[in-house]
This record gives sequence, structure tokens and C-alpha cells, in this order.
Amino acid sequence: MGDYLKVNEQLRDMFPDLPRALRVVATYLMEHPGDIATLSMRQVASNAGVSLPNFSRLAKLLGYETYGELREVYRRQVQQHDVSYYQLRAENLQKSNKDNDNTRFWGDLQNAVTDNVTALFETMDADYLADVARVVADSEHVYLIGMQASHSFAQYLNYLGGMTSDKFRLVRSEGGIYADTITDVSERDAVIAVSQQPCAGATVRLAKVAQDRKAKIIAISDSPASPLAMCADHVLLTPNQSPLFFESYVSATIMIEALIGFYTLNNTPEVISRIEKIESDRILLGEYWKDED
Repeated sequence: MGDYLKVNEQLRDMFPDLPRALRVVATYLMEHPGDIATLSMRQVASNAGVSLPNFSRLAKLLGYETYGELREVYRRQVQQHDVSYYQLRAENLQKSNKDNDNTRFWGDLQNAVTDNVTALFETMDADYLADVARVVADSEHVYLIGMQASHSFAQYLNYLGGMTSDKFRLVRSEGGIYADTITDVSERDAVIAVSQQPCAGATVRLAKVAQDRKAKIIAISDSPASPLAMCADHVLLTPNQSPLFFESYVSATIMIEALIGFYTLNNTPEVISRIEKIESDRILLGEYWKDED
């Protein structure tokens, strides 16, 4: 597990027991990671509305000798979101390619995807991912949430998960109604929610409802400081930088496939039997293309 992920897990764990001033600092670290990486301690203290020594105190509680050491963690790991609005990012994309240099743009895209995938594999610990897969395996039902751009990835998760078990349930919103699909969520269940900043409001609200009902929340998100990650028991970080006007979901796709892969490793006999039956039914129903003789 990377240092950045460890810090944010520590902050979430210790938060209820911190004195008020340190809770303010902890909240600021989780909600404004970009500021921690780029601004001086004096500036962030002013923004947070607390005195300078509180940042040093929290750094020591986290196991760092100085605030500067903690800041280095953010400098190395935090994904920056310099252009937040899609229309501005589209304009920026057009301006950066005003010479119609297609080769350069293709190279920028390749570099962004490569960096995201490299960061994913370097920061995600295999044992941690296996632990999350065991949470899925131990749950009675697994509710899958994804709205807006993330909806198709929740569907993909449902497709893959549905081949391995009948416990996966996609949360749907036909007619704008969500309540019917989460009525039975309980402490015996898990929720896997997919969202990238800016997070879909419905996804965060549904995750909070499930959290209140003691379900285990697994967030697939781009930042440990995202609203979705903040209410999750387990966070699977997916770097999403892109030269385009939208965030990349390449890492999220890899994470979804890896999670189902680890789940399969722990439930092989049952999974094989179910997949064999599904494949048999697909062939029976003619779902695959077959050239006519």
C-alpha cells in the first residue's frame, strides 16, 4: 500500500478521537490534497483557519518527524485536477493542439494512459486488493452503484460479477427511483460504488445510506479525498489523468477486472460451475455469432 493511501486511512481511523483543531487539519488534508502538495504550511493553515503548530502536531501523530516529510507524500502521490470544468478542458485541448499536431496529441494520450496504469500497479498492494475481494466473497449480496459516466462501468462490473455469482445486484434508477433497489441493504451486504471527481451526487448519497445500514462500502475512485472515498471502508484508487476533456477510465476498468479476478481465485469451484452453465445457456440460445454453412 502506498504512503498516500496509508496516510488517508490513518486520518479516517483517528479522526473521531482527535481534538477539534486537529480534526480541522485532518479534514483539510483529506479535502484539499492539492493544496497540501503545492502551498506552504502558512498558506494552508490560513486557509484552514487554524494555527501552524497544529499541522506539525498531526504530522507527528501520523508518524512523520516534520510536516515537510508529510507534504512530500502529497507531492509524490496526489493527482492534480488543474482544470475542473469540462468545457474549459475542451478549450484547453483545442488550444494546445492549434497546429493540428496529431502525432504529438497521440503521444500525449499514450503517456497519460501509461502513467495512469503504471501508477495503479505501483500504488495498489495485491494483498490489500485480495482482502477487498474477500469482503465481496463474505457478503450475502453485493450492490453495484455507478451514475453518469461511471454507470457503464457498474454495468460491466455487474456483467463480470454476474458470471461468477448471483449475489451481484446493479442499482438501477429507472424513472429516477433508487429507493426500491436498496431497500434490503444490510450489515450482511457489501456495496461497490464507482465514481470519479466531481462525484455523482446520487452515488455518494446511496453509499451513505448503505453505510448507515452497516453495509461494507468499497469505493473505486480517483482520490482518497473524494466524497465517495470518505464514506468507504475500502478505497481502490484509480489514477485518471488525461489530455482530453474527460477523465480516463482505463485504470478503473483494470481495477474492476482485477477485483473480480481476485474474487474468482477464492471461489473457483463455484465460479467454474456457474460459468459453465451460463455458457451452455448462451450457446443454446444462439447468443454468439455463428457463420452459416
